[in-house]
Amino acid sequence: MARERWLVDGYDLTDGLVRDVEYRAGLTATPAVVGANATVPNRIGELWRPKHFGPGKFTLALWLAPQSGGWQEVEAAWEDLLRMVARPHRLLTFERRTAAGQVRRCEGEVLSALTPTPLGQSGMRISLEVTVPAGYWVSADTSTQASTAGAAAPQDLALTAFADATAPMEQLAYLITGPITAPTVTDTTDGTGRDGDSFTYTGQIPAGQTLTVDAATWQLTGSGGLVPDPGRLTLTGPAVLRLAPGRPGSPPSVRLAGTNTGVSTQLAVTGRRAYLT
Repeated sequence: MARERWLVDGYDLTDGLVRDVEYRAGLTATPAVVGANATVPNRIGELWRPKHFGPGKFTLALWLAPQSGGWQEVEAAWEDLLRMVARPHRLLTFERRTAAGQVRRCEGEVLSALTPTPLGQSGMRISLEVTVPAGYWVSADTSTQASTAGAAAPQDLALTAFADATAPMEQLAYLITGPITAPTVTDTTDGTGRDGDSFTYTGQIPAGQTLTVDAATWQLTGSGGLVPDPGRLTLTGPAVLRLAPGRPGSPPSVRLAGTNTGVSTQLAVTGRRAYLT
């Protein structure tokens, strides 16, 4: 097992000699849920409405210490830290490299005042309160998974490569290879009868052509000569497809449905896993 490391825009906060994370309190808090149910006059209770996560937040409690005993080294480390994190003109990329070897990233900003606590001449402590506007972290690596080409429709795809995600994933790309007419991709993570959001392309994808629906950019692109019509894309949710994380013991899953399929019909999903902490 390696030691956990934290980086900001590639700058290592945890070298173990001059800078390191002191304790983990505040690193595992989840974002608050945003949204409210609707109240109907003369009706008991409320009407439930779907909700989503708001911005995230975490706190890094660091210590700064001299490597060879001089207080000037502490001041130099403090000023280096200021150069890295006191940058209100843009978002910073925070990277957490876990002891298990996993790498997670988020874009955040330090909004609160930085008030270090000196420890005599032996160092100082500092807390970095980081706000994550997007609400969640993503994996550094990209995962891809595909259904069996030519399998009978509907094709069910268990996304085992995304099984450890803990946050909704709405920045994935869906690649649909023809032939297929009016393809529909549905989030089936929560089980039969409790399907989530879906999208439908009310057109035809001939054999040898592929339609890519990029949920991150809301763009449709084609390959093999396909020129997609964005006006043919219909959605059931607020995003192209907000894929729920898997339940304990089972991965997230999607289903490709449509007509006029063939031996090359296939669905592939690619993107980064999302995490609440």
